[in-house]
Amino acid sequence: MKNTKLFIIRILLLVFAGSLIACQAPKDKSTGWTSASGEVRPGPKTGKAVLALLSKARQASKKGALSTAESQIERALRIEPRNPALWLYMAKLRLYAAKSKEAINLAKKALALSSIPNKGAANQANYRSLQADCWRVMAHAHQKMGNLKQAKKAQNKAKSLSY
Repeated sequence: MKNTKLFIIRILLLVFAGSLIACQAPKDKSTGWTSASGEVRPGPKTGKAVLALLSKARQASKKGALSTAESQIERALRIEPRNPALWLYMAKLRLYAAKSKEAINLAKKALALSSIPNKGAANQANYRSLQADCWRVMAHAHQKMGNLKQAKKAQNKAKSLSY
C-alpha cells in the first residue's frame, strides 16, 4: 500500500514536470515577457518585491509545495494585480493542482490583461508569447476535463500566436 502511494506520487510529479515544460512559451530573445529559456516572466516594470515573491513561488513549486507557491503568487497579485504574468503563473499552479476550471478562468484573466493595443511592435511581440502561453494553459485544462474540441481550438490559437 505504501509503495503504491509512493509510485502514484512519483507519477504525479512526472506529469507535473511534463505539464510545466509543455506550458512554456516559445523562445524569444527580446527583453520583455519571455526569457532566453522560453519561460514567460514578468515584464521589465515588475517591482522587486514581486520578483522576490515569484522566486519563492518557483522554489516552492519545484519542491512540490503548490499551496505555498500559490500563497506567494497571491501575495504578489495583491501588490501588482494588473500583472498578466502573475495571473498566468497562478493559472499554471491551478492546472497542476487539477483545478482545470479555475486554471481556464485565470488564464483568461491573464489574456485579458495582456491585450494591450498599440504599445509598439516590440511590446506586441512580447505580449504575443504571453498570450500564446495563456492559450496553452487553457488547452491543457480543456484536455484534462475531456473537452477535446475546445482543447484543439485553444491549441490552434496558441500556435497562431507563436513564432
